[in-house]
Amino acid sequence: MRTAHLAERRALRANPDRKRALDQGIADATLACIDAFGARGTNIASYNPLPSEPGPADLPARLAGAARAVFLPISLPDGVLAWAQAGSDNSPGALGIAEPRGPRFTSALLRSCGLVVAPALAVDRQGMRLGKGAGYYDRALTGLDAPVAAVVYDWEVVDAVPHDAFDQAVDAVITPQGFFRI
Repeated sequence: MRTAHLAERRALRANPDRKRALDQGIADATLACIDAFGARGTNIASYNPLPSEPGPADLPARLAGAARAVFLPISLPDGVLAWAQAGSDNSPGALGIAEPRGPRFTSALLRSCGLVVAPALAVDRQGMRLGKGAGYYDRALTGLDAPVAAVVYDWEVVDAVPHDAFDQAVDAVITPQGFFRI
C-alpha cells in the first residue's frame, strides 16, 4: 500500500498546477479544522511538507496566524521526534526535511497543543493512519489527549489500512476537499 501511494504522489509532482490547487485546499481545510476543534490561539504542532507530501511548502507559516505558536518535528537518530518552534531559520535534518533551529522539546510538548497536524500516506475511516513505516509519529502520539488530524489527498482515504497494536488512531482527516472527524 505504501509503494502505491508514494508512486501516486510522485506522479502528482509532474502536474504542479494540480498539486498547487490541492495544497491550497489542504491549507484552507487545516485552518477550518483548527477552528472546529477550538484550537485557534493555542499551540499547534504541524510539519514541513516535503514536495511529495500533501500541503503547501509554507503550511507552517499559514498556520502561524491562527496559533499562539507552531511547533515542527525534528527527527532524532533513535526514531524519536523532538519539536521546535517554527521560524524562518531552518536547516536540513537527519531525513533531509527542513527542521527549525532553536530550543528542542520532547513530544510531551504535544500535550500543550490544541491540535496536532500529522502527515500520512493513507488513513482509514476508523482513523488508523498509515505513515512511512518508521513509527516516529506513533511514538510521539502515544497517550496523547490533544486531537490529531492526519493530512492526505482525497484518494488516500481508504476503507482500511494495515495496523498493529502500537499504531495510533487520529481524530480527524484533512483533505483538499475539507476535513471530517472520525
